Amino acid sequence: MTTAEITPTGPNAAGVRWDLTPLVTDADSARARLTACLETCRDFESRHRGTLAHITPAALAAALAELGRLDNELSRVSSYAHLRESVDATDQDNRDLSTAVDLAIVEALNHLRFFELEWMALPDDVATALADAPEVAADRHHLRSMRRFAPFTLSEPEERALAEREPAAGGAWHTLFGRITSTLEVPFDAGEGERPHTIDRLLSYVRSPQRDLRARALTTLYEGLEPHADTLAHCYDTLVGDRLAMDRLRGHGDPMERTHLRNELDGEVVQRMMDAVEGRYELAQRWFRAKARILGLEQLQLWDQYAPIGAGREVTFPEARELITTSFGRFSPSIAQAAGAFFAERRVDAEPRTGKRGGAFCASVSQDAPAYVLMNFTDRMDDVMTLAHELGHGLHFTFSAQHQSPLSFHTGLALAEVPSTFAELLTFDHLMETETDPATRRALICERVEGSFATVFRQTVLARYEQRAYAARREGQTLTTERLGEVWLDRNRAYYGDAMGLPDGYRLGWSYIPHFINTRFYTYAYVFAHLVTLALYARYRADGAAFADRYMEFLSAGGSAAPADLLRPLGVDLDDPEVWTPGFTEMTRMVELAEAG
Repeated sequence: MTTAEITPTGPNAAGVRWDLTPLVTDADSARARLTACLETCRDFESRHRGTLAHITPAALAAALAELGRLDNELSRVSSYAHLRESVDATDQDNRDLSTAVDLAIVEALNHLRFFELEWMALPDDVATALADAPEVAADRHHLRSMRRFAPFTLSEPEERALAEREPAAGGAWHTLFGRITSTLEVPFDAGEGERPHTIDRLLSYVRSPQRDLRARALTTLYEGLEPHADTLAHCYDTLVGDRLAMDRLRGHGDPMERTHLRNELDGEVVQRMMDAVEGRYELAQRWFRAKARILGLEQLQLWDQYAPIGAGREVTFPEARELITTSFGRFSPSIAQAAGAFFAERRVDAEPRTGKRGGAFCASVSQDAPAYVLMNFTDRMDDVMTLAHELGHGLHFTFSAQHQSPLSFHTGLALAEVPSTFAELLTFDHLMETETDPATRRALICERVEGSFATVFRQTVLARYEQRAYAARREGQTLTTERLGEVWLDRNRAYYGDAMGLPDGYRLGWSYIPHFINTRFYTYAYVFAHLVTLALYARYRADGAAFADRYMEFLSAGGSAAPADLLRPLGVDLDDPEVWTPGFTEMTRMVELAEAG
């Protein structure tokens, strides 16, 4: 199979499938490469274990280069396996390969874990001198950032034991939660006769133009969750209890501390940000009241929150590609060219088909291999925005890979969503200038407003809910269905005020959200990234081409510095109490556009 570009042959991006052979030729080759990589990991361990206490800068640089090559190879093979499975999860060979890769990754990390632990065990003065050496300049931030976990890291035998217990202690509860929420089916009639509906399918109706359908779908969802609520609450209660126990073992005082360390953000910055968001809840309530007037309602009910206003026209995949590359090109020819390579090199899989996973993502793959985008294009205008979003991630990976080492290639979650959201804004502005259909324009504006609210306001609600839940568990309170429901409604009522009616069933709104189960306090990073992006875009409006040059440097920097240091050259100072104001100013501007119609 060649990598020649494929032109869509019909609706829904027919024929737009990716070619994975440039990554790995086939499954047998993937297994062989994995076996060889594991042997290299064992060899690395045998040669380097116990050496960091007396290592020279040159030897450290050589070891880091080896680790980088191993990271690239493991990431390439792992990505290949999971990308295969993502487009055909029904194929047994694909599932077997993914399972084999996952097991091998655990084994590989066990062989390599010693390096990080020995590095964190070095005295501060020794580690500082090594990290400051010119030989390791490419990985200096990686070395420094590893040590932020040093005060909370146990001995190697203890860390290995904790890693071995995780599949049973934590993973089993993740699995139980996932099985309940992914297999739950509830009978529902959407107008074509009663059929089994999953959680995701029921939630998809909240964007239906039919109000009765929206209301019945949400009511049915909560009724379907009710019999499982106690089990889902027990999953969460057990995981929170276990995490708090691990915090005590490691010496963490705040349940959010480990997340802050992972995101390389100061806890005070995060708290000020969430306080600022809560102080602007009235902006969201203003929009909810305006939307009620537009829809001819006295008050919005929860099922009206995402009711469509206007209907976007159909957009073919070739037109979507042209819209996006043109909008990118107005900002920088370099990013338009990089985005075009995804299509020319067949690194986009956009055709919906049986067995392919839903949603969308951009897989970074590795520092020495190009990124790939998956989505399900259905000729809708919001698919254009989804494609722009994922290509925004791809641009970040592309430019970072060109300038960073394998160990400084990835940025943390706090900044990961900035390039993707920025790419959406570029495309949105272009559409606002060129789209002539009034209904499409209005739909785009309203979706932009509600997308920002869902990311900034709602994700803050989720983080505040988690804070309350962890605080209750630390005080010895079991996280029962009733208690979680009370906390959930309390935090949501603070957000919606009297502008939104909440049904009684919404007390179970916490029960199917995977972020709470998989990664604690995951959601505040989305708030951070979105507000930062809005602030950056406001600066782009003011500075034009001069900003574009600085932004390209930001993309190229990858994870080579902490978020505060990466953002400062772009004019975003996280220590400034007013740092979030430009983001809210931009959101207010969008609300005014939506209100004007």
